[in-house]
Amino acid sequence: MFLIYYGFTFINNNPAVDAYRYALSLKENAQLPFSEFFNIVGGIYSTDTSVDIVEPLISFLVSRITDHHSIYFAVWAAIFGFFYLKSIALLHERYRKNPGWNAFILMFSFIMILPITSISGVRMWTAAWIFFYSAYHVIIYKDPRYLALSFASALFHWSFISANAILLIYFLAGNRNLIYGFLLVLSYLVPGLVQPYLQSISLKLGAGIQTRFTNYSSEGYIMAVRESVEGSVWFMRLSGELVFYYLIIAIVILRLRFWKDIKGKEESNLFSFLLLFLAFVNFGLAIPSFGERFRILFVLFAILYLFIIYIKLPGEKISVLILFGLLPMILSSLISLRIGSESINAWIFLPFLGSPVLAPGLSLSEMLF
Repeated sequence: MFLIYYGFTFINNNPAVDAYRYALSLKENAQLPFSEFFNIVGGIYSTDTSVDIVEPLISFLVSRITDHHSIYFAVWAAIFGFFYLKSIALLHERYRKNPGWNAFILMFSFIMILPITSISGVRMWTAAWIFFYSAYHVIIYKDPRYLALSFASALFHWSFISANAILLIYFLAGNRNLIYGFLLVLSYLVPGLVQPYLQSISLKLGAGIQTRFTNYSSEGYIMAVRESVEGSVWFMRLSGELVFYYLIIAIVILRLRFWKDIKGKEESNLFSFLLLFLAFVNFGLAIPSFGERFRILFVLFAILYLFIIYIKLPGEKISVLILFGLLPMILSSLISLRIGSESINAWIFLPFLGSPVLAPGLSLSEMLF
């Protein structure tokens, strides 16, 4: 309920973020007659509409009630928040049975990778939590029922067609560490190897997806993304890299040091999937806005892997390996809080329900900084 309250009081004053564009689209939809509803699902075959189904659908339905973005983001906060909290619960249930500092630090870092403030980019990150929650059951328990829910993430963001293809390959092929390891090595040596195949697949999936893939992979767009990254402050560029490479190194060290103790089915399944998914991420990095987004999803699975191991390892003291990871994890969490503060209504923490609606709109960022 609090997350929905956050969405309802969402501060949306930054034209540079996707949320601002969604609010403008909501106002445009409010001017359309209801007969336009049936054009929404045709986006995948069109070059001038969204290829995703859920976001235009929610926007159009909410526009029948109001053209203000409060209800729109409340709906998204409900969907995002449901899968966000369900995913956190997967870790918390394990933590309750065997609490410890190492597991607590990893669980907190997991929570802060994609917090509720990520609904400023509703499509990608809502899809990410739906995919994570579903893939967890497919990977850990080999439960095929969750594949349908996982495939539904592609309705939120079209790029999850590729992530679901990777999950399906893993589900059908099983743990093939030698093959996945070879693909991983190949992804470092020839990172652009699969890009032509992705382009060929996009041609067969419809004009909308073809157009968006072409836009994402164009040299002009790639250069614009790189310039945007280079224009950000150094610690923002560095934090994501530090967390990503720290997790890879930590996984390698744990595999070498505790290989006799981490042969359980759960960690074996997850490690095998991580090999395949990391290869997928590396191949996708040839298109920065594609690969770097899924790298964040890899980080979630990597933290889960470390968490499962440390839950099973004895000892209450903080591991030296976890201590080394504190700096990048804390830095990443602080950056998430700083970015998220731009959309958090400063009055939301007052004890009087509805205060943000009555008071002038003021973000936590504006109040603090």
